[in-house]
Amino acid sequence: MKNVLRLLLNRAERREFKDRIRRRKDWLKKPVKERTVLLSTRELENLHSGQRCFILGAGSSISQQDLNKLQGETVISVSNTFVHPLFETIRPRYHVLPPLLSSHGELYSTEKFVSWLREMEQKTSDAAMVLHIGDRNMIDQHGLFRDRTVHWVDYTSWNGNFDLPVDLSRIPKIWSVSETAVTLAVYLGFSKIYLIGFDHDWFNGKLVYFFDHTKEHAMKPDKANLEFADAEFQMRRHADIFRKYKYLYSIRRNIYNANANPSHYMDVFPRADFDALFSEAIVGLKRIGNSGDEAQS
Repeated sequence: MKNVLRLLLNRAERREFKDRIRRRKDWLKKPVKERTVLLSTRELENLHSGQRCFILGAGSSISQQDLNKLQGETVISVSNTFVHPLFETIRPRYHVLPPLLSSHGELYSTEKFVSWLREMEQKTSDAAMVLHIGDRNMIDQHGLFRDRTVHWVDYTSWNGNFDLPVDLSRIPKIWSVSETAVTLAVYLGFSKIYLIGFDHDWFNGKLVYFFDHTKEHAMKPDKANLEFADAEFQMRRHADIFRKYKYLYSIRRNIYNANANPSHYMDVFPRADFDALFSEAIVGLKRIGNSGDEAQS
C-alpha cells in the first residue's frame, strides 16, 4: 500500500513539475513588451487590503436585491452588467471581461465586439478595465478605452493544484468571467469579498440574466450557437468552476455568497445575508476600519 501511495505521489509531483515547465515556456514565448505589460499588474497586489468589496454578476437574482445599497462600496462588475439601471449609481471601481477573440471569436465578428465595447466604454464611466492581453490589438486599433486605466491579464494551464500563487499575468484558465473577477478581488487583498448575481443556475436555461439578452446586449447571444452546451457540458464546466472557487477560497477563506437566489448549486462559500451587510453598526465599523481589517460579519 505504501508503495502505491508513493507511486501516486510521485506521479502528482511529476505532473506538477511538467506543468511548471510548460507554464514557464509559454511565458518566455511572449514578446518582451507583452510580458512587461502583464507584469505591471503587480502594482495591484494588496492594494485594497483591509477593505471589503462586492462582485456584481449578471444573474437574474440581482433583480431581487436593492442595489442602491452598493453606492459608496467598492464594486467589481463583469461583462454586460453595465445595462443595469442602477449601474451609474453603483459606479463600480473595476470592470472585468473574459477573453473575447480567443474564446468567442468563432461566434462573433470583430464589428460585434467593437460595438459592444464602445457601449461599455461609455457606460462604465471611469472604472478600471481588466481585459485579456489577446484582445489588446483589437482594442488599440479601434481606439477603445484610450483615456481609461486598463489592466491586462493572461491565462495559463492549471491542473487543480491549490498551491499555485495568485498572479494576474498567469491566471489559471477559466470557464467563466466570474473566476477572473474573484481572482482579481483576492489579488487586490480585500478582507471580505461578497458575491451577488452569481446564480450558476444553468438548469434554468442557457441565457438567464437580469436583463433581456435579445434587447439589452449588443452581442445578442444566440441560443442556436449554444447547442453544444447540454447538461453534461454544463456539469463538467461547473465542476471546474467550483474547483477554482475552492482554490480561491482556500487562500484567505474570506469569500461569501450573498446571492438572493436560493436555487443554485454554488455551496462553495459561506452564506451572507445581503441586506444585513448594510446595517448601521457594520457600515460604521467599515468606515472606521478602512485602513485595517473589517469587523467580522
